[in-house]
Order: sequence, then C-alpha cells, then structure tokens
Amino acid sequence: MAGLSIIEESNISNNQWAAKIEEVTIPMEKYLLQLEGLASDKRSPITKSDKEYVLERMIEEELLIKRALDLGILDNNPIARGTIVQQMIKTIIAENSRYEVSDIELENFYKRNTGFFTKSSRLRIQQIYFSDQEFNNLSFTKANEAYQKLLDGESFEKVAITGSNSALKIPNSLMTLSKIREYVGPSLMNKARSLGNNSFTEPLKVAGGYKIIILLEKELSIPPQFEKIKDIVSAEYLKRRDDNSLREYLENLKNWYDVSRNIPN
Repeated sequence: MAGLSIIEESNISNNQWAAKIEEVTIPMEKYLLQLEGLASDKRSPITKSDKEYVLERMIEEELLIKRALDLGILDNNPIARGTIVQQMIKTIIAENSRYEVSDIELENFYKRNTGFFTKSSRLRIQQIYFSDQEFNNLSFTKANEAYQKLLDGESFEKVAITGSNSALKIPNSLMTLSKIREYVGPSLMNKARSLGNNSFTEPLKVAGGYKIIILLEKELSIPPQFEKIKDIVSAEYLKRRDDNSLREYLENLKNWYDVSRNIPN
C-alpha cells in the first residue's frame, strides 16, 4: 500500500525512467522500490525532499560506477572483477531456487549415485597414465597397446612400466570413495566402482592424455537408507544442479559473443 501511494503521489509515475546519465537509465520501477523501502522505515509520509534525496543517491551511485568503468578499474582491479564475477554466478544459479525438488527426483538421484553416498565403501586401485606430452601425441596408441597386454594376461606391474612417470602415485591400499575421488576425479571414481576385482578399464580420455584404471580390490558396505540421509542427498543434488546450470550458462555465453583465442605454442 505504501508503494501504491508513492506511485499515485509521484508526478513522473507514468514515465519509464526516473533519471538518465548519458546512455545509462535509472528505471522508474527501481526508483519506486527504493522509495517503498524508505516508506516502510519512516513513521511519517514520504516528502518531496525524501523523493529528491533517494533519486540523488541513485544518480550518484551510477556516476561512481560509470567513472570507475571510464578509469578502467574493472580492467585493473582484481577485487572489483572478482566481486562482479561472484555476483553474476549468484544471479545465474538463483533461478534454480524457484523450483522445489521432488522426493522422486532426489530418490532417483540417490539411486544413480549410491556409491557416492556409501561413504564406508573402499576400493584399492592403481592407474597407468599415458601423457600426450611425454609420448608426442601417441598416448592413445601407447594406451591401447598397454590395454591389449592386460587383456592378454600380462601383470599390472609389468604393463605399468610402459606408462608415464609423471602419473600421480596412488597409495596401494583400500581407500574410501571420497579419497579415491581426490586422486582420480568423480568420473574415473565411478568407473572404478563399477569394475570387478582384478579388472580394468579401457583407455579413458583425461586432461593431457589417457588413463587405464585397475581395480585390485573392492570392499562395499550396505548403502544407507535414503530417508536417513535425505538432507545430505538434497544438498549434493542442489550443488550439482547449480554447477550444471553455471556450466551451461557459460557455454552459452561463448556462443553469444565473438570469442577469439590465441594460445602460444
């Protein structure tokens, strides 16, 4: 009601803007919302002086932002850039909060990721890495040769020698899925979890080359009941949904704008 009274009292309420600073416009709607906020805090009616005060503060804010852009602060100030980037990320994923996640969605998500939520499950894995840099872009060929040797029955220890020395050393002991994830990432963790004891994957594409994952031992506990960890499942579901939304938005931005790349050799 306070907002409506402000609109009725305003002599410029029929206009679409409250002020213009060169090419920048302060929308009337935004201005009236500011007045509405002031009205809710005041015990007395909004005066003409109040209206002028609010508008001047909004104009000054826009002038400061414009001057900062003209001075190149956004280009040269990492704190300012970081603040804007974080605010954009919040804006992008805020849309997700409008939609309530159903129990069916959460249960299906839990079933697809049971291993992730079974924290006491443990695996003993090793990997063989074939680096593009080390093998001069013949990493896929070398990985396939190693894969064939494993199929032919050669021991992991013997085949592992043919891989890159730069591979991250994974402890040869049973580890939880979360710990496995730290070493090989979520995708390869899920690949390893689906293997049987003493089995291995085909060559898998990773950043900088190819990997073969070998599962030496598996110890899986009984998965927790969904209802007992529903809050944990919900939190993980929302996190992944937000991550996917942000990634999709960023990929769209790359298509909306003309982006040129000049990576040095």
